[in-house]
Amino acid sequence: MLRALEASRRLWNDALAHRKLRWEKERRSTSYNLQASILTSEREEDVLLAGLYSQTGQDVLRRVDSAFKSFFAHRARYPKFKQFNQSGSFTYPQAYNGSVKPDIARKRLFLSKIGNIRTVFHRSLPKDARLKTCTVIREPDGKWFASLIFEEVVPLQNIDTTPMAPKNSLGVDLGLLSLITTSDGEKVEHPRFLRKAEKRLKHLQRSLSSKSKGSRNRFKARSKVASLHSRVRRQRLDFNHKLSTRLVTEHNLIAFEDLKIRNMVRNQRLAKSISDAAWGQLVRLTEFKAMGAESRVVRVAAAYSTQECFHCGTRNGVNLSMREFVCIGCGLTLQRDLNAARVVLKRGVIIAGRVATKVGQHMPELKPVENRPLLIQTTGGVSQVSETGTIRALKALEAHGY
Repeated sequence: MLRALEASRRLWNDALAHRKLRWEKERRSTSYNLQASILTSEREEDVLLAGLYSQTGQDVLRRVDSAFKSFFAHRARYPKFKQFNQSGSFTYPQAYNGSVKPDIARKRLFLSKIGNIRTVFHRSLPKDARLKTCTVIREPDGKWFASLIFEEVVPLQNIDTTPMAPKNSLGVDLGLLSLITTSDGEKVEHPRFLRKAEKRLKHLQRSLSSKSKGSRNRFKARSKVASLHSRVRRQRLDFNHKLSTRLVTEHNLIAFEDLKIRNMVRNQRLAKSISDAAWGQLVRLTEFKAMGAESRVVRVAAAYSTQECFHCGTRNGVNLSMREFVCIGCGLTLQRDLNAARVVLKRGVIIAGRVATKVGQHMPELKPVENRPLLIQTTGGVSQVSETGTIRALKALEAHGY
């Protein structure tokens, strides 16, 4: 698997260099089809590429093409060359054609061009479902995982085109002192997994910085730092999975604030706490799980949710340091986060009442079998980002009269 991972990394760098040099020398853009045809001929001469499954190599080229499309659309930065490290991934995009064969009985996972890998399956495989893709991932701490995605065809049923009448609705205010405050008055404390691990993390990072570059001891120290970061990430994901499952199970309508988290983390004083809270992850998990349950998740505008009175609608000037909300209109007094959660619920009910249930929302025609991809740990990335700016550079030249 290391050879496949290294082949994917080198293919990414070669494809990126080809696009960059072709634009700098010839002022011509490069398409995926052109690089795919070049890959076919290169595989006949390059032993490392020949050992990489053909569709896996094509998927790497699609990632490069997608990275440039995102760059031209101003959604991402210019793609970077990838250095050799302990993490990365490669994908089998059509795992159903026999390139990937999971075998729970023998505890093996067959990967084309690699062979049978001893595997620990953490759940049973879904029955009567089609294996779509398989992504092999190596974490920074050196552990290998395989993400298997299945899909099944379910006949449409229980189609309801009438507006939803919320019976058990919930408004959620996202915060830092309390991770969430609900309109029912419940508060879930911020677990602060990263803050709790900072003391140990600081010690490991100091130890890493004192080791000589390229030495065996530095490699060990770096693995320990990566392992701790992976542990924190898994703790956070597990916590959000459990919390989102409970929210979806107990309520048929959940309203969240639509926060601009990317802008909020620009505040250097709060960036670490906001990232540790993982609000976006919680909302995405809740939205995904609601698709397969009798519930709906809506996002509402977050503007003035902490200043508006949920009872009379009067907008009050409330500083962030004030934890108690006192309305100047009706005299209502309650906790600020609780008032914000009820304002979010009020806005969510309005949105849910306007939008009719989409056809097949409760039973989609094509849906994932499980609430999340099937992750299996092997016993043994290429990250996704979408030419030196062809379009952007042309516009700049035209603007200067060239």
